[in-house]
Amino acid sequence: MERNVFSRGVALNKGYKPGLYTYDAVLIPMGEYIAVLDYKIWSKRIIAINCYFTKLDEGNKFVVTVYCNNKTGRYSPYGSSVDFAICPLNAQYLIGISKSKSDKIALVKAEEITLSKA
Repeated sequence: MERNVFSRGVALNKGYKPGLYTYDAVLIPMGEYIAVLDYKIWSKRIIAINCYFTKLDEGNKFVVTVYCNNKTGRYSPYGSSVDFAICPLNAQYLIGISKSKSDKIALVKAEEITLSKA
């Protein structure tokens, strides 16, 4: 599968609006829930991907940064099979968000939800 992460300029040219999504740790919902991965932008200062999610049930829009695992070269939470460098956009994911002791947001779980056709 091919990488589908945009630079900020490309994302803006495609019509994405990063300003609608919050980075504020107080506003990002904690816990496990289903969210849609709207798009992804490479981080400018670190080896990471900023993932732009919309929480399915409430419509909250927020950004979570996923860091590269130097041992595997994958952009995924520990124990997850989802690699955010290549995972599909506009797909639903069961994600887990928690806060560290220093109030930093962390994506601790990610599983793609495959919708079965009845």
